[in-house]
Amino acid sequence: MTTKLYRIKIVALLVIMLFGVIGAATAQQCGPACPACSGKATGGLLPQNTLMGSTLYIPDGEEETTVFNLRYGIFSWLDAGIGYARDEEETIWSVRIQPIQEDKKGWQPGLILGSGSVQTGGSDQSLYIQLVKSLEITDWLALNASGGYATDLPDYEEDWGLGTITVTLFKQISPFYTYDGINSHVGLSWLPTDWLTLSGYYLEMEELAISIGIQWSIGKNE
Repeated sequence: MTTKLYRIKIVALLVIMLFGVIGAATAQQCGPACPACSGKATGGLLPQNTLMGSTLYIPDGEEETTVFNLRYGIFSWLDAGIGYARDEEETIWSVRIQPIQEDKKGWQPGLILGSGSVQTGGSDQSLYIQLVKSLEITDWLALNASGGYATDLPDYEEDWGLGTITVTLFKQISPFYTYDGINSHVGLSWLPTDWLTLSGYYLEMEELAISIGIQWSIGKNE
């Protein structure tokens, strides 16, 4: 079986699994462009053939204290993830597609379509669309912003606006603000190496949380 055919089968399986549990609850997450949850300062998709494992710990969380996630960059335009919320005993599913890539040298933003959890507190399974844009101001300073819209699945009865602003310093330190449609969150991500992400949150401006993410490169980009 060729590598390309194998990946196509993985995508098909993930899509089937996603829609098979579309009505199932998910658990505490930040916004889809949050640097800590995505593992990238820009909040974008994972690079192709990259696997990321992360743990989110919320000591005083009322509904959830620990969430585990595993995400894989299948193509440059597609990543998918699966996770587990320990207290809620719920499985987390998410898929992100980027049909329009960002123009790094111009003003054209990237477009991301996805399904997953976009809020903290309680559970949600949402469908969302967002625009993402990064601006490199100097060699040591970059600004990253995203804005979008989300709706709940499967009823489409609720709508939310999404937004994230990130300032990246020296390509390693990223203070950020994110709004999930209901609550605001602030945090700080530190990427000491290409494979490690350490983050601290102030969720809903009242709960402290920490996140650790580890990335592995498991193949070559095509």
